[in-house]
Amino acid sequence: MKPPLSRAAFDRQRQLVKEVSKREGRVLVPVSVGLGVAQLVFLRWAEGRYERETVTAIAGIAFLVYMGLVLWLIWRMDRRVRAVRPACPQCGNRLHGLSERVAAATGRCDTCGGQVIQ
Repeated sequence: MKPPLSRAAFDRQRQLVKEVSKREGRVLVPVSVGLGVAQLVFLRWAEGRYERETVTAIAGIAFLVYMGLVLWLIWRMDRRVRAVRPACPQCGNRLHGLSERVAAATGRCDTCGGQVIQ
């Protein structure tokens, strides 16, 4: 069992969560929007130049690669944010959303009732 966090340490971890989320979002948003727009531009360009089946096959493969990349970026962002979230010293539950706000207001974990903040 770990000792409870100080208020300053808890607030630093909350700030770190925001920073990591913002940093990861700076990668996710341009990649997802940029590649989505690039696919639309490609489809418009290829409509008159290639057979419909060829365009559909290329677009389908490109879409699957695009979705795989975006899902991987989302998974990576979620994993990195989860790694820096404050955790309850008693039960180890990562505090996020309402649980984090309850811990900030009361100093206790809403899962086990343990002391999170001194």
